[in-house]
Amino acid sequence: MKLPDKHTLYELCAQNPARDAALLRAMADDAGGPRRAGPTLGEDFCATAALSRAWCGLGRTYRAIAVDHDPDVLALARPHPRVRLLCADILKAKARVDLIAVQNFSICELHRRAALVAYLAHARSRLGRAGSFICDIYGGSDAYSTGRIRQRVATGPGVLPEGAKLTYVWEQRTADPLSGRVVNAMHFQIDLAKADATGRRRTVLTDAFVYDWRLWSPAELTDAMLEAGFARVDAYHRTPDAIDQDGRPHVAPIEDADELPEAFNIYLAGRTA
Repeated sequence: MKLPDKHTLYELCAQNPARDAALLRAMADDAGGPRRAGPTLGEDFCATAALSRAWCGLGRTYRAIAVDHDPDVLALARPHPRVRLLCADILKAKARVDLIAVQNFSICELHRRAALVAYLAHARSRLGRAGSFICDIYGGSDAYSTGRIRQRVATGPGVLPEGAKLTYVWEQRTADPLSGRVVNAMHFQIDLAKADATGRRRTVLTDAFVYDWRLWSPAELTDAMLEAGFARVDAYHRTPDAIDQDGRPHVAPIEDADELPEAFNIYLAGRTA
């Protein structure tokens, strides 16, 4: 059995598209977002567009426009009849959407504030009156600490050879609080239950992904969104406040900083109205 490539491992270890799609819809609804059938998601910095496919899984009339500048990564995206893949700079995406999402801290790819505000203003121009722009960010007491987080990741049947174990390592390699710049890396390790044809029982992907980011604070992102034309900005936890009997998440904005743990990972939602 062929082992998964690094992009598949990324989806397995660093993403939960079904959960995130449901949370995005809940956050859009919380602000009186579009209730009509078939809302359209814009997924910027989409990579393999896993979130877009999950969004379309919420309903038969849901649609998505997934944008990334890397044609090689987009070529790995599994096709979906209601997901439009667009290989372009994010500032070239013009199609109107109901919600724009930037996941996995990709907003930190924009290193300069002027570029950040310009992008946010462009995103705002694609949204209607009840639209939302939602991105995630991390921060808190250890935001500029270096080190590694190692975790075992469970996989479903057919993903890895029987008995194989997958380990994911997130590393913050460098961090400079004066400039706000951080370098992060992702590593993967697969341990097989028995040796493969080459005699190996362990495969390690070191530096599978390396990121050079400007770690924006929630306050900086909020100010930039307001300058770009959003009416207000709401903050949310990465997990729902409640789940109803039908499995739908319900969320409410964070009202007080005391609600945040010392180290946090949150969503910020810019609202057009």
